[in-house]
Formats: sequence, C-alpha cells, structure tokens
Amino acid sequence: MRTTAKYEVDALVQDLVAQFSAARLPMPVVVLYAQEDDPELDAEVRAVVRAVQEAQEGGDLPHRSVPHVSDGDPHQNAIAVLDGLARGPWARRGPSWYRGYPAPRSRLVAAIEAATRHVLDGSPAPGGADAPAAPVGPAAARPFEELVEAVLVRLRDLHWRPEPRTAGGEWQRLLSPVLNSTTLIGAFVLAALTSLLTQASWQLVTGVLLAAVVVLGTTGWVRRNTAPLSWLGPASRWFATTTFLAASGRQAAAWSLWRPRMSWDVTQARAREVTGEILKAQLPDTPPAERDRAQQFHLQLRTLALLEDLRRAHRSWTPDARARKRRVPPVVFVPRADAASGALRVLGAVSDVRSRRSEQDPLLVLAAVAHADVAAWLEDDHPAPVGVHTLGARRGPYENWVSDLRVRQAPSRGRALAWTLPVRLTRLQLQAGETTRLAPVPVRRSWWFLWSRWSVLLALVLVAAGAGLRVQQLSGRYCEARLVGSNPDAVWRTDPGGTRECVGVDTGSVTFAGDGGGIRLNGELPGAGADRTGADIGLRTLEDAIRRENDRVAALPDVRYVTVVYAGSLTTAAGQDGRALNSLKELTGVHLAQVRNNAGDPLKIKVLVANGGQDMYFQTEMVHRIVDLAARDRSIAGVVGLGRDTSDSDTALTLLQQAGLAVVSTTNSASYLARGHVNYFGLAATDQEEAAALRLIVDGLATPPQDRWAAVLTRTPTPDDRYSPEHARYGSAMLTDAGYRLIGGRPLEYGLTSNGDPDYEAALATTCHGDHPPAVLYLAGRADDVNQLMRRLADDKGCARPLTVLTGDDLTKAQFRTGGTAMAPQATLYYTALSDPAATARGSDLAETAASVLHLVPAGANPYEDDVFSDGSLALAYDATAALQAGAAKAGASQLTGTGSVMAALRAVQLNNRPTGTVDFREVGPLATEPQPGHGLHIIRVRRDAQGAPVTDHLCGRPAGETAPLTGCAP
Repeated sequence: MRTTAKYEVDALVQDLVAQFSAARLPMPVVVLYAQEDDPELDAEVRAVVRAVQEAQEGGDLPHRSVPHVSDGDPHQNAIAVLDGLARGPWARRGPSWYRGYPAPRSRLVAAIEAATRHVLDGSPAPGGADAPAAPVGPAAARPFEELVEAVLVRLRDLHWRPEPRTAGGEWQRLLSPVLNSTTLIGAFVLAALTSLLTQASWQLVTGVLLAAVVVLGTTGWVRRNTAPLSWLGPASRWFATTTFLAASGRQAAAWSLWRPRMSWDVTQARAREVTGEILKAQLPDTPPAERDRAQQFHLQLRTLALLEDLRRAHRSWTPDARARKRRVPPVVFVPRADAASGALRVLGAVSDVRSRRSEQDPLLVLAAVAHADVAAWLEDDHPAPVGVHTLGARRGPYENWVSDLRVRQAPSRGRALAWTLPVRLTRLQLQAGETTRLAPVPVRRSWWFLWSRWSVLLALVLVAAGAGLRVQQLSGRYCEARLVGSNPDAVWRTDPGGTRECVGVDTGSVTFAGDGGGIRLNGELPGAGADRTGADIGLRTLEDAIRRENDRVAALPDVRYVTVVYAGSLTTAAGQDGRALNSLKELTGVHLAQVRNNAGDPLKIKVLVANGGQDMYFQTEMVHRIVDLAARDRSIAGVVGLGRDTSDSDTALTLLQQAGLAVVSTTNSASYLARGHVNYFGLAATDQEEAAALRLIVDGLATPPQDRWAAVLTRTPTPDDRYSPEHARYGSAMLTDAGYRLIGGRPLEYGLTSNGDPDYEAALATTCHGDHPPAVLYLAGRADDVNQLMRRLADDKGCARPLTVLTGDDLTKAQFRTGGTAMAPQATLYYTALSDPAATARGSDLAETAASVLHLVPAGANPYEDDVFSDGSLALAYDATAALQAGAAKAGASQLTGTGSVMAALRAVQLNNRPTGTVDFREVGPLATEPQPGHGLHIIRVRRDAQGAPVTDHLCGRPAGETAPLTGCAP
C-alpha cells in the first residue's frame, strides 16, 4: 500500500517524540531530501516540513520554525538562527504547562556578541561623561588588543546583558507585581496590609511599608546592576568549566562556590578569549583560514550554549521537577535549509557539537534540504553515510540510526554529521495524493505540572498558615507550644474569674512569671516598697536562679542528685497578685535549701516548680503533670509544698501515692491527710491542734456564762477551699465544748464578690444585730478575708462592744505591721502560727544562706523579725526541702538508682537546729488516727495600742519537735 511522504514523516516525528517521552532517547537532526535532483521535488520536500509544522500548531508540542533568509553573510545568518531559537518563545496551542525555556548561557554569549557589534560599529559607550567609552573610528585601523579591551569595557557597561537596561519606571516595575491583586504575591501583600491597617498601630504599619520599600529597592538595584554572570549563576559555572573553551590553555577550567574571586577571574579570562575569536570571525583583514576557524568556533560555541540551555531545561532530579513536566522534546522545523540562510551551518554545528560532548540534549530538528546540497555532503571522496534510509525499511530509520550512531561518530569513519538522520523521499511518495489530515503529536498531560514555584509557594503558604493555626491552637493549650514536640508538662487553664493561668511543671522553657511582673518578696508590686527586704526578688528571679543551679548540678562530673518538685499557687487572677506571696516565699525557701545543700552534700538537689493556679484551683491537673513527669524522670524524689487544703487534696495525694512520690507539706493543716495517705508528711499543726490551742485563749477569757455567745464565720464551700469548712467544724466543736452557744446554731457562711472580696453583709447582720451580741467571733476563713472583716466590724455599731476574734494559721500571711491588714479598734485578734522564726531560727543558717544567695539582708538586729521571714512560710519550705533530701540520702536514692524507697526512709529523718525547730519524722506513724506529734505551734495576739497602731505579741508557743503542751497562753 502506497503512503504519502507527509504521512510517513509525520509518523516518524511522532515516533521520535514517543521515544523521547518513554526513555529520553537521543534526538537526531532529521534531514529530508528528494531522491532525484528536481526543483519541484525539492519544493515538495519543503511542503512536507511545513505540513508537519502546521499540524503541530494545533497541539501542545513546543516548536519553532526557522525562516529562510537569502541575503546577508551566511555566518551571521547562522548566528541569527541560533539567537532566535534562544530568545523564544516556543509555540504551542495553549499556555505552557511550565515556564518557557530559559537561556542564560545563550544570553551570555549574546552579550559578548552585542558588545562586539557595538565596538565594530563605532558607537559610544553609554553612561555619560564619567563612563569609559569604547574607541571611536574604523575598527580595522585599531590594534586588535585595543578592540578586545573595548569590547570588555562595553560588556561591563551592559552589565553582561545582551541589551542595555531601559531607563525610567523603576518604581512602577518594582511595585506593580507586589501591589497587583491579580497575582498571588500581590494578593497576599494586600491582604497583609489590610490586616495591618485594621489591627496594628500606625507606627507598625509605617515600619512595615518602609521595610518593604527598602527591600524592594535593594533587590531591584542588585537585579539591575549585578551581572547575570555572577559566580552563583548557572551560566557562570558553565562558562568557567566547559571543556569547549579549555583548548586555548591560557586559563584552566575552575569554578568554586566558596571562591567567587577565582571564579570571576576565570570567567573574565575566558570572556577575553571568546571576544578575540568573535572579532576574528568578523574583521575583514583576518586571514581566510583563521577567519573560517574563528567562525566555526563562534558557531559551535553558540550552538553549545543553546543545546546546554535546552539540556538543563530537561534535566532530571531537579527541585522543580522540570523533566517530568517537559515530557516531549522541543522541535525545530527548518522548511528550507541551504547555505545562504546559514541553516546548513547550524545543522552541521549541532551534529559537530553533539559528537564532541557526552551530555545528551533534547532538541529534535526536522529540516528540508535540496538534493544538490545533500549531494555536496557526499563529495570529496567521503563514503556514503551509514544508515541513509528510505522510509519503509524493515527496521525503522530511527532504530538504524541509533544503532549506527556510536560508529559514525568515530573520526576514522570520516563523517562529521553523525547526528544527522537523512531521510530520502521518492517521487512516488512526494507526488502521491492527499491522505488523512495530519494530527498534532499527542502530548500526555502530567499532573506534575501542578508542581511549580507558585504552587510550591501556595503550598508553603497553606502549610505555614496551617502550621500557624496549629501552633495557635496548641498555644491555647500548652504553655510551651511548638508545631512538633509541644511541652506536655504545662498547660493553660482558665480560672473561674476568666483569667488564663499556666498550670503544671516548669520543664523546658516554661515560666509561670508571665511578663516578669507579679508580687515581690516584700509583699508589693514592682516599683513599690523599694526600701523593704526582697523588693527586687520576684518569681522570674527565682525561676532563673533555680535553672542556673540545676544546670550547674547537671554539669558536675560523676554527680548524684535527686529532683524536688515544689508545688504551690504561683499565679493569680488579674488584680489579685498578693495571693501568690505565700507560695513565692515557700519557693524562696526551697531554692535556699537547694543551694545550701549543694554546697557540701554529695547528694545534690535539682528543683522543679509546679503551679496549681490561684488558690490551688487546678491542683489535680498539676498533680497529673507531676505524675506523668515522674514516670519519665526517675530522679524525682517527692513533692514539697501543697500547702493549701482544697476539695481535691485527697485525690491529689492519692495520685502521688500511687506514683510512689512522698509529699512533705509546708502549711497544709488538714487533719485527714495524714490519716489517709502513707506518703504524707506534714510540718504544719492540724486544724484540730490549732482549735485545741485556741481553747486556751477561750478559757482564759473567763466570760460569764450568760454572755457566752459566739459566731463562727466561714466561707461558702467551694471546690478550691476545704480549709474553711474543716476549720469551722473544729472551731465550732471547740466553742461548744467551752460552753459557748453559736449564733444561728451553726457556722454562718459568707460568699465572695466577683473580684474575690468577702461579702459579710448577711453574716454580720445575723451576728451583730441579733438578740445576743457575740463575745467571741471565730473566723474560719482565709487571711485575705480578715482585712474586710475588720473594716466592717469597725463600721458596724452592732459589734461596737469589745470582741475577741479567733482564727487559724492562714492569718500569718496578714500584714499588720505595714498597714496592709486593718484592725478594728474594739477587737483583739488571736491566731495560730505554724512557726515563729524570730524565736526558733536564731541557731539556724537560714538568714546567712539568704544573705549570700539572694542578698536578703534585713536591717533589724534579728533578721527573722523581718516580714520576709516572720510568717514562717520561707522557713517551713526550707526545712521541708532539707527533710526530703535527707530521706532520699538515707534511701540511697539518685538519678542513677531511682527514688522508690524515699517514702519509707523519711520515717527515719531527724534534723536538729532547723529554722522551725527540730524536724522529726521518727514518731510519725503511717495512717495514724491521732494528730502527729512534734508540730510547731504558736499563738499570736494583735490589738491596737493607745495611738491606734496595731501591736503584735507572741503569747506562747513551742518549736517543732517538742511534744509538751502549750503553756503561758493567757489572753
């Protein structure tokens, strides 16, 4: 069956494209020519190329067509062909699936050509009077080296670009893509500016805009004034390392990312060599042989640059996956290739360059050559090309050509056009009737086209936005939030007042100090009470000091240590910073004990800080974090603190007991904890013991039986306070046993306002305006409630008669000396204190340690009378930490051996000459039903003197470790 040449050639082209798409096989220069020397047949061959080209105009195959030029210098025409192919664009039906073919190497050579043309034409160099100018005059009359230097000067003026940059409109060109909402970058920029303008301050908006203008201006200046041939660019590396330019031997191929100066020197030297060859190719007085060699060099360099650009555009394993997007080769159609147009020179140069280099480029060329021109290739006694095929052979022409390619490139074969695939068309094929209309080469769409700079940018933006949202989500949960590996040991919780508090353990970079504000050791906020001891020490100071000491311990060689967790209430709701003062003092005592121990004891102490929120509202959450951490950190020996009795204290102790962690409590006076938990060791006298001590005051009042009326005021029960109900129970029982009748027959409850202040309206109405005014008022509440109570008593005429007010150990937090806590003129206040350092700590080293570690140096003769020490909170924590370390030492515990037996070893601990007295756990039985012996207990009296100033007196007491009854407690 006879087929037409158009069909056969189209099938060949489609087969070649398929071969490239499937296996990236080498692409030939296909040369079509007529079997007979007939101008009409030559025209038919040209028509075949045009027909195949026209078919591709409806497809997605990237292609270019080389127009025929009959006049001009053949060499310049050949260079123009290559320049046109490099400039693009490559035609296809729709928008490109991928960006057009970049040609940095071709542009580099074109820049040298442009500079050469400028010098040969005698035009002045741009740049004004101060810029170096190229020599003016007939080029042939000037020395060759001068011409070379002039070209290099012009090349620098062009900034190594083929054309000079245009002037004007720079700001518009810079800002238009950024402020254009139709572009992806512009949309994001405008969205960001809108967000800034609506939310940020004008200073921030102005700063961002100025920064954007500076960045855009700087990058634009660099882009306009820096040569594209910088040592980092692909063209520079190619130009400095290609072996094609190494033949002269004047400058070795060298390029290094880390040696830009050397790379630039090599580039400059090679540019000089190329400039000389291009000048020789164009100067009229160049000898013919040398001129021909220079033209051949120029043409092959230009061809090499184009082929290298195309090869790099199809390179595999690149970040932009270009090879997966460009699945078909670029095709060049040459409908009429002859000597005058320079096309034959280009075809020969392509074959020559490919024969010299090992890299494979993707260019496919389909050219029509007249029979006479093809015959010229067979002259000069050269044998006929191996594999000059007629369509329809048993093996396809491409398979035959590929199989012969490696042999045809051998110099002994005598053929320079090894990469040319000649296709001879017969008269019958060329003059056959029309067949089916040619279809474009099918180009299978690849989903890889979605992978692009913009899609990656969009993906990165989406990922960044998603990551930002995720981090924001995690930031709402974790105090130390990260996209990967958020710290689970501390979480955000919202208290009943709506304040977010960080709850948990301060591992990692977690801090409970917030912005560094908060209460100071002197009981004031930053900036107030600067003349008082501890004015410069807040929570952030202690956290930093503890971390430094922990790091110092970890850096010691062959160190053994245990970790003590302090658990307290270190954060508060807004405006209630004073409620964290007691925990701040306790943490100070823990750190002082840490430093004192680490100075000489072989078993060192590390400290971790745990926060349960204001009033230990999130105590269970905090304990869960401690338990989880202890499962990962075998050095944790136990917990110090937990000084506030709440409704979930029992649950918290149970969790810690199940985890094998001992608890040495500081100020928790709950009576039931020691009875229910073998891991609980309390330094504080219980509510039962405190009520029994206050009975001594009640009995000493000698109130007549008819006047023995008493009122017990207690907070309305809340989940964060079990202390008040239990204290009210023991206080009511004590008063009833002493012969007093309770007003209302039960404790009178009072609530709290929205800002945390007590509301005594209903309770005092019943107490002070009934039929029986009270002789004794028992406050089973917190220290925070006393100030408001005293103010209300001072203003309430129903309670104007002398009144005895009794309350528990929590009142040690009150600040009578500074006036922070009021005192009603008719009232005498008696409260219990768990420790009185002014009387018990003189023989200890607490004050000396505080002075050396934190520079806490009170002005008085007895430092323990200062408010920092006087309430005993700091001393209790100091002793509790020392006791836990002593138990760990007796158990042989450390980070190496574990801490499982610390709980049992604590029952053998006895520490003498401590700030609170003697810490002795030897008589503390597990799960004992009676109060534990040896708790320190003191009774303090507060009343006004003749001038109305509060006076505080220590009536009686016993230090820790003593078991004798209290004596001398006369009111």
